[in-house]
Amino acid sequence: MPTPIGNLEDITLRALSALKQSEIILCEDTRIAKKLLELLITRHLLILSANEDSQSFIDKKQFIPFHSHNQDEFIASVSEDFFNANVLYLSDAGMPCISDPGARLVSYAIKNHILFDILPGACALNVAFCGSGIESTPFVFVGFLPHKKLERQNKITQLAKLHIGGAYSVICYESPHRILDTLADIDALLPSISLSVQKELTKLHQQRFYGKANEIRQEIESESSAIRGEWVIVFDFTNDIGAEEKKFLRYDEVLLLDIPPKTKAKILSKLSAKSPKQCYEELLQHKPLEQK
Repeated sequence: MPTPIGNLEDITLRALSALKQSEIILCEDTRIAKKLLELLITRHLLILSANEDSQSFIDKKQFIPFHSHNQDEFIASVSEDFFNANVLYLSDAGMPCISDPGARLVSYAIKNHILFDILPGACALNVAFCGSGIESTPFVFVGFLPHKKLERQNKITQLAKLHIGGAYSVICYESPHRILDTLADIDALLPSISLSVQKELTKLHQQRFYGKANEIRQEIESESSAIRGEWVIVFDFTNDIGAEEKKFLRYDEVLLLDIPPKTKAKILSKLSAKSPKQCYEELLQHKPLEQK
């Protein structure tokens, strides 16, 4: 069951009905799940019977943690009889299975012929795409970009040349801790690409930025409070990224060249805003990655 990503009123009627009928609630964080129920009741979105209060309603539910750190252990130990009860799974915010746990639970149900249903609802992925202004081209969702700089740069350059037979868009999530670094990487590798960068979607302080990576980065840096919140980046590959770029080796292609590290570092320095020394040190630190 999906949960609101910021605005409680995005809860669906089917989700409210499922919460009422559930006996067991699997959730990423039991505290957040209980708080959600409290808020829904307080805001009169989840209507209880006349003789029931919020605490008694919550107390009669069994809350069990199910998250990325324990899902394997849970699936290995759970019995099919467990699902004779009315079991509901919900994520902390948004749609389960999309950059959130849930897929392995669905897979278990499929393999063991356990009936289940998927309720539609709020998801930052489609909200961001609709807010990008990009016409309905095929899009690729990649979840969160890699944390490490070289891996992230390599991923970005790969996404820019998917060759799927025409125009396309790429959507990814990013944390507030890395949004500026990621935009700097995009600026270094794809300075001409158009982006839609959005944060805190459906919340009171949601924001949308449009333009090139460097422009958006400067705009975000100029607002002291703008970095906070979860981010979605939409790359617009509806136009050719430039015939002139095809005449040159890209950053990730240079990484794969069988040439001396010092020579490689000098080339990488020309393709980025880093010094040859910094590139050389990064090559030494990520030598296994470079040789893949």
